[in-house]
Amino acid sequence: MCGIFGIIFKEKHQQIPLRQVCQVIRHRGPDDSGYLLWSNDLGVRILADEETSSESIKFHGLPQLKDSDTFQLAFGHRRLSILDLSPQGHQPMVFNNLSICFNGEVYNYIEVRNKLKLLGRSFQTQTDTEVILQAWDEWGPNCLNQFNGMFAFLIFDSKIKKVFAVRDRFGVKPLYFFENENFIAFSSEVKQLRILPGYKFSLNHRIAYQYLRYGFLDHSEYTFENQIKQVMPGQFFSFDMSERKVDDHKWYSLTPSPFKGSFQEAKEQFKFLLKDAVRLRLRSDVPVGSALSGGLDSSAVVCLMDEILKEGQNPDITLQTVTSSSRIPQFDETKYAQIVNQKVGAKSHQTFPDFEMLKSELDTLIWHMDYPFGSSSQFAQWKVFQAAKKAGLIVMIDGQGADEQLAGYGGNDLFLYSGLLKKGRFSRIIAESMVYKKSTGHFPKGFLLGGLINLIPSKVARIFPKKFNYSYGSKQDWLKHDDFSDYDWKATDLTQNLANQIRIAPLPALLRYEDRNSMAFSVESRTPFMDYRLIEFSLGLPEEFIYGKGERKTILRAALRGSVPDQILDRKDKMGFVSNEEAWLKTEGKEWFDAMINLPIDRLNSEFFNTEKVKDYVHLIGQSKIPFEYGPWRILNFKLWYNQMQRNYTSEQS
Repeated sequence: MCGIFGIIFKEKHQQIPLRQVCQVIRHRGPDDSGYLLWSNDLGVRILADEETSSESIKFHGLPQLKDSDTFQLAFGHRRLSILDLSPQGHQPMVFNNLSICFNGEVYNYIEVRNKLKLLGRSFQTQTDTEVILQAWDEWGPNCLNQFNGMFAFLIFDSKIKKVFAVRDRFGVKPLYFFENENFIAFSSEVKQLRILPGYKFSLNHRIAYQYLRYGFLDHSEYTFENQIKQVMPGQFFSFDMSERKVDDHKWYSLTPSPFKGSFQEAKEQFKFLLKDAVRLRLRSDVPVGSALSGGLDSSAVVCLMDEILKEGQNPDITLQTVTSSSRIPQFDETKYAQIVNQKVGAKSHQTFPDFEMLKSELDTLIWHMDYPFGSSSQFAQWKVFQAAKKAGLIVMIDGQGADEQLAGYGGNDLFLYSGLLKKGRFSRIIAESMVYKKSTGHFPKGFLLGGLINLIPSKVARIFPKKFNYSYGSKQDWLKHDDFSDYDWKATDLTQNLANQIRIAPLPALLRYEDRNSMAFSVESRTPFMDYRLIEFSLGLPEEFIYGKGERKTILRAALRGSVPDQILDRKDKMGFVSNEEAWLKTEGKEWFDAMINLPIDRLNSEFFNTEKVKDYVHLIGQSKIPFEYGPWRILNFKLWYNQMQRNYTSEQS
């Protein structure tokens, strides 16, 4: 896991702060640094700076980077050493005419390396980086289909003078870009691009509106800044240096594999895939732990880690877990986490995020995040990775990505009934309705009518009352701006809705949070539920295997029965990485929340916010007169982020 940067000049070279754009993400890779420069006359040069490890300098004979160095292309790399800790793993790495600057992990690198060995290839290192290079040399971009992992990398082919910028299937690892008439640059974090000449902060009002109203984040190539975009998941760019032309290519699209077998067969296959995903993610040359919330997903991961270790060559290894705990019982899952810890004999570490910590660390957290985020639960995750670092855990494995493919969230019911109506499965509608009534005391009339309306043309649907028309986020009277409600994420059944949750929202945003929170403390986070084989399998299952008889995550609960304690499998409540945000807003943090929410942000305040309505809205939530929601946090977080940008960068609003 690392941090990368690359810049390609379209015409002549101009001075850029190459060291600075790499040092600003030192947190992503504190173990080593390196640079690659290329020009027509001098070819490829690998260089060091003051923070390059002495072992790498000695092993590779690296000269120092100079401010006077000129180039047409440059790569910069910060290394967090996970596999092959020797200087042989130093980056950027060169093989024949190919050079790479790589962030992430190819978990099945051993299997891919063995395929390449059968083709007569030999290897000099034990790294997945070299495997990528040789696979690209053998198969070109088609090698991407061989990789099971999370990755963002830049490859330069000096023979054809082309640069490739690649992002993994689901965007677990970030890759941003900034293009103008002089250059195109790629980076792991947005803050690197803000240092470059020609950058000027310019707010994307559409993205800001969609965040404030809906909480949408990272759902398209566009960011909060007009100049900066992201390479989308499953996409790669190619830049032809001779023609000065950029092309984008979609190398992966989520395509479920329809499953025709029995539930018993599905259950066995699901466990096999999940367990194999965990097994691959245990590959590491540094200590590995797990983020354990006490919920079903992270508990499943920890229990499978334990099974794998006991079945293999390391039965005596003591697992280590980190849990975010609360001193307020209604927000605390520690008792469930301890049930799992006791079962596997894990060493447990706890962190207790509190309001004073939030106040003192929030500005730093916002800087690391690059952009606003959804709620203070991300602060709880921040504290988990901070505790992991303190415990000496360099790799953490957790349950991110399960909710989206297994209907873990509320809000899937309308699409469940919509799909059943579309397919004419009336006997199942009756069965699900009876279970719903038994649980709630009434039939799901709203979901049934909403599901029906969801199937008819929008022009016809308008004749029905608004409360039955599905919309993602109601219009808030505290939000003033031109309406940018132009998303079109139509789903007519549960599977389509789950695919939208994976591709569009909320998973892409959650992956950004996880990447920034973990890398802020130089910790690598791994997510077995994001294994593409598992996602394709899950979305190909009959919907009743996922959500049936009122039970979400049906297949996961059944597949892990006997591996995960029943007290966890039989839980119906859902918390995850929760924080005490509601309590803070209503009690000890009330004055601070009020002050932060009412911060002025120049003329944007009047463009986006109806000040008096904001005050009324927050007051009503604080007095429990309307249900708690995350709107106040979005207002607060947006204002703090925007003011941070104003302090650090020249603003050019548009």
